Amino acid sequence: MIDQQIEIPTKDGHATTFITHPERGGPHPVIIFYMDAPAIREELRDMARRLGTSGYYVMLPNLYYRSGVMELGPLPADPESPERKRMRQLMASINIPLVMEDTKALLAYADNQAAARKDIVGTAYNWPPTGPTVRIWPDERPRPNSISVAPRPTSTRQWRSSRK
Repeated sequence: MIDQQIEIPTKDGHATTFITHPERGGPHPVIIFYMDAPAIREELRDMARRLGTSGYYVMLPNLYYRSGVMELGPLPADPESPERKRMRQLMASINIPLVMEDTKALLAYADNQAAARKDIVGTAYNWPPTGPTVRIWPDERPRPNSISVAPRPTSTRQWRSSRK
């Protein structure tokens, strides 16, 4: 496996992005793995590596780069803690149009990487209120209106029906 952390130029600066992919057998389909509210941390890097070991070129961008934040550290259980309040402020600082601009920059970077396939792109979400989702686009690149999110299932029955 090849792991690297790089700065990808965006419209608003440089997004620190963790990238992982197999050493051989490429080019690999790209997955953009969007972080959740607590930001980049080792458990997300491990999840990205797990996808990478299955044959994907995984990009895990820091969506809080505009605020100069990389990692938040441990979060106390108390919802009123200063750390949790800071997390909510950071969550409010980004929106779908900003994420789509960042996605364009990530895809432009991936287009120039020999290890990344140009024709298959997937996204993985782990962001409230959405549940973890992966979507693959065969034969086309994502457009700003093609990234869809699904409500987090509230019951086992709803989860099963959402997976069909």
